[in-house]
Amino acid sequence: MSKELRWGFLGAGGIAPTVATDFQIAGLKIQAVATRDLARTNAFADKFGIPNRHENYATLVADPEVDIVYVSTTQNFHERDALLVIEAGKHLLMEKPFTLNAKQAIAIQEAAKHKGVFVMEAMWTRFLPTMVEVFKVLSQGDIGKPRIVYGDHSQYLPVTKAPRLSDPELGGGALLDLGIYPISLAVRVLGLPKAVTGKATLSDRGVDEITSMIFEYEDGSHAILETSMVTAGPVSATIHGTKGRIEIERSFYEQVPFTVFDVDNNVLLRYEEKIEGRGMQYQAIHVEECINSGFKESPIMSLSETVAIMKVMDDIRSQTGVKYPNE
Repeated sequence: MSKELRWGFLGAGGIAPTVATDFQIAGLKIQAVATRDLARTNAFADKFGIPNRHENYATLVADPEVDIVYVSTTQNFHERDALLVIEAGKHLLMEKPFTLNAKQAIAIQEAAKHKGVFVMEAMWTRFLPTMVEVFKVLSQGDIGKPRIVYGDHSQYLPVTKAPRLSDPELGGGALLDLGIYPISLAVRVLGLPKAVTGKATLSDRGVDEITSMIFEYEDGSHAILETSMVTAGPVSATIHGTKGRIEIERSFYEQVPFTVFDVDNNVLLRYEEKIEGRGMQYQAIHVEECINSGFKESPIMSLSETVAIMKVMDDIRSQTGVKYPNE
């Protein structure tokens, strides 16, 4: 029999309310929450019916009624907060991007292995019904061998709308927050590239406003990816294969429709399933299944793959000149 896991939320800003709403849709148990401000903690707890309220992160991770912690602080704090959770012997679901760089990701990976706890990056897209069906199409060979992945994640996010993205102290820029989505898709479809080319336009504060990327593979396949926080793009993705293609609509990383075409542009499949909520619950359901099965890593979003993707983004940042002051 599967054990019901009790979740603690470390941080309650940004995406956390959406995640909590989706957890409630799925009937997942949020047992505790902590923020840096007790009034804010209580407000979040009242809204979502969370019984245990903590005035700091240390007491949250020490709470004996918490089995697993979801961390949604800004990425400049991810390594610190992850190590706090792991040292307390709790399982961890860490918001993306996992860390600022691969060095930090490796430190978390090693700590998790030492303590024997489950850790996963919250790349929620991979667990949506849309992506389950996309990869079913790929595994069946319906479009043949994938050769090209195109992905755009460009949103107009001025400083007045998303101030943290402009702040290098917080690990800002388009690449880590937005670009992680097309990068993760490309790596999942084609694997890790043999070579990466990155070009970027930087802000006056040194974060990337626009980044364009080409991934090259041993078999001659390519991924062409772009991300921007100063322009509004299609936010779509296409997977080109030797027998056809899959077009995933806006916003491709959410629960959206997709269409499968053959090489003559005939429609082979149209997928339009709707879900309740935004879909953050599916990753958490997967995490609980993994933990109840005794897994320490996810077979769909492993720590090793997270580290490898962070290395790819390190490579891109080294080419474009983006460096964070707290690295």
